[in-house]
Amino acid sequence: MLCVGHMQPVSQDIPHSGAEPAPSQAPGPLVVVAGATGYLGGQTVLALHKAGFRVRALARDPAKLAQIRHAVHEVFVAEATDPSTLQGLCDGAYAVFSSIGLRQLGRRPTFWQVDRDANIAIATEAAHAGVKRFVFVSVHGAPERRGINPLFEAKEQVVDWLVQSPLQSTVLRPTGLFNDMQELFDMARAGRIWVFAKGEARVNPIHGADVGERVAQLLRQDQPAAAVDLGGPETFTMRQIGELAAQALHKEVPVTSLPLGLLKWGARLLRPFNINLSAMMSFFYYVNRWGAVADPVPGRSLRDYYEELART
Repeated sequence: MLCVGHMQPVSQDIPHSGAEPAPSQAPGPLVVVAGATGYLGGQTVLALHKAGFRVRALARDPAKLAQIRHAVHEVFVAEATDPSTLQGLCDGAYAVFSSIGLRQLGRRPTFWQVDRDANIAIATEAAHAGVKRFVFVSVHGAPERRGINPLFEAKEQVVDWLVQSPLQSTVLRPTGLFNDMQELFDMARAGRIWVFAKGEARVNPIHGADVGERVAQLLRQDQPAAAVDLGGPETFTMRQIGELAAQALHKEVPVTSLPLGLLKWGARLLRPFNINLSAMMSFFYYVNRWGAVADPVPGRSLRDYYEELART
C-alpha cells in the first residue's frame, strides 16, 4: 500500500518501486521506520519483517525502496523535514524506529534540520498518535561529547526531547556501521588507503542487519533498556580495516598516514562556510582521536562484508 500524508491512497502517477506489492495482510504489530531508504533503515525493515512485524516505511521517494519493497507493508510518502506532511504517519502504530540523519555534505539542509528537527517532528507525531515505543539511533559517545560537535549535539537534543515525552524510548548508539567502513574499501579499490594519526584508532563496527535484529528484540521486550551501545564482534584499528579491504580485493595497497590536525583545523576553517562539512570533519577527528569501541554484539564479520563488496 502506498500512502501520502494523511494516509490516503496514492494516485497512479506517483512512482511505484516496480517491485511486487507487499501482502495486504501481515501478522504482528505495526512499526513505522523512518530512514527506510538508508542503509541502517533498510536493514531494519528486513529484520522487522523477518521477525513478524508489519512495516510502514517513511520515504520521500518510494522508488528508493525497490530492494526491500517485499518487506514493506505500507509506504508513507512524506518529507521528514516538513512536519506538515507527517500527519497520520504514526496512526495505528505500536512503535517507531528512526535512523534519520544527514548523509550529504552540502550547505542545506543542516544537521539541525535533519538530525534534530526532523526526528523531533516524527517523535511528536508518534506521541500525538499514542505510539507506545520509540527507538532512536544516536552516535556512540555522543552524551559525553555533545557540546563539542554539532552532530553529537543535534542527536542528543532529540534524546532530551524523548526523555521528557510520554514515549517509552530506547536510544541506540552504534560505534559505526559497516557501510561507514566502505570509504576505506573504496580507497583500497582506487589504489591508496589514507588514514589519520597512523590509523591507530580502534573501532568495532557493526553490520546494519545485526542492529536491525537487535531492534526487533527490543520491541519484543516489555521493559527494554533506555540506552544501548552497540559494537560489532571484532575490533580493529583503522589501518587494519584498510588492510582487510585490500585483502578482500586480493591486492597490495599502500597506506599513507595524514596528521590528525588536518581534520581539526579543516573543521574550524570550514565552519563559517559549510557547517555540515565542518561538523563531519570534526566528527571524524574525534573518532580518529578516541576510537569507538562498545560491548560486542555477536554477528556478521567485516571481512565477509568486504568480500561481498569485492564481488560487485
